[in-house]
Parts: sequence; structure tokens; C-alpha cells
Amino acid sequence: MQAVDWNEVRDRTVALYARQGMGVDRRGGLPGALSETQVRQAEDQFGVTFPDDYRQYLLNVSAGGWVRTLRFDGARWDWVGARYEDHAKLHVPFPDHDSALAASDDVWESEPKREDHVSDAAYRADHDAWEEAADAAEAARTTGAVFLVDHGCAFSALLVVSGPMRGTMWFDGRATCDRLNPLLNDDRQAATFAEWYLDWLAHEESLTTPEQHHAAYRRWNAGVGTPIWLRWFDE
Repeated sequence: MQAVDWNEVRDRTVALYARQGMGVDRRGGLPGALSETQVRQAEDQFGVTFPDDYRQYLLNVSAGGWVRTLRFDGARWDWVGARYEDHAKLHVPFPDHDSALAASDDVWESEPKREDHVSDAAYRADHDAWEEAADAAEAARTTGAVFLVDHGCAFSALLVVSGPMRGTMWFDGRATCDRLNPLLNDDRQAATFAEWYLDWLAHEESLTTPEQHHAAYRRWNAGVGTPIWLRWFDE
């Protein structure tokens, strides 16, 4: 991918927000960018270095916007709307998807049965321990990844910040299909943050009326010209 002029990206993003009636650093508008010191503080807290394109976005464009806002709440850094446990292990490498899914399936298939226990109390204790193990197995599937966009219905876009897939964007579709899928660029490779964001921005810039938005979503959902961010179930 060619070098990105992040100042130009900021200008385009600000213009898009202005067209939509939202400004910068206002409630509901585009948050301001972060300083180098602030980004380093967040990286130090999480024990990672953010992928360079996302880092440049934070420094030159915004702390948030279409993506969740990274902010300091007076005690710690985190992304607005995320749960603490979502990002407690960003320093742990994002796992191989198939291996992590298999490990999770093994736990789910081991759910205790009441008929195998001599009492309700023994069953409840065993089941409580199993639920903890199942939750841990699911959480292990997204270590090393930031829950960057909430798409609703428990769907999210993830940015991998640790491990071999560092810098790539993924879709969390576990709410319906139990899978995490890479968001593919036009070369059928996992998209980088820059590819993913610039593709979203270009599509949004081209849609200036509600009618255009509705028509575009109909095309995209039919598989025609689908933007990277919506390629949720591409294989």
C-alpha cells in the first residue's frame, strides 16, 4: 500500500463530519487527536506498541471518530464502550483462529450434566467451574486485539495489535457463526487498519443523501461493491 498522508486523511474526515452537521471536539463530533505522550502512556499501560497506521491515526486524525475513542478516564486508558476484560491481555499474541476455536469447542463440549452428579450442590459447583473455563476459552480467542468498532448485535471489528497477525482487521461474528474472520482487502488478504479506514472513508464520502445510503447498502448486502468493513463473512 502507498504511503498515507494522515493530515489529508484528517482534512477529509473533518469535512465528512462537517457535511453531516458535526464538528470537532464537540459532543457527538470528531474527538481531537492525541499527543505522542498520551499514545505512549496508553501503549505502556497495555504493554504494546500500536500498529503504525493506527498510531498515526491517533496522532494526526482523531482519538476516535468512527472507531471507538481511546481516552484516559483519570485512572487508566481504554476505549470508550469497551469492557475492562476486553483489553486486559492486549500484550498476549492474537491466536491462530482455528486452534483457538477448537480449544473453545472442547470446553463447550465438556459441559457437566446433572445425571453425572450425586447432588444438586455438586452439579452447581462443577457447572460454575465449567462456565468460568468456557468464558476464559472465549476470551482467549481475542487476546491481542482491540474491539475497535461496535457494529451492534454483538458484532465487532477488531484491530490486532499483538502476534503474527498484528496490524490486521478482523470481524467478530461469534454472535451468529462462532467465527472470527479477517476483513479482506481487494487482494483477498487481511486488510490493514489504513486500508480498512480509507476504504470506509471513500465510501462514505461518495454517499451524500439518505437515498444514496439506502441504495448502497442494498448493493453491498447483495455482494456488489461491498466495502472492506462489511465483508464480514468473506472466506
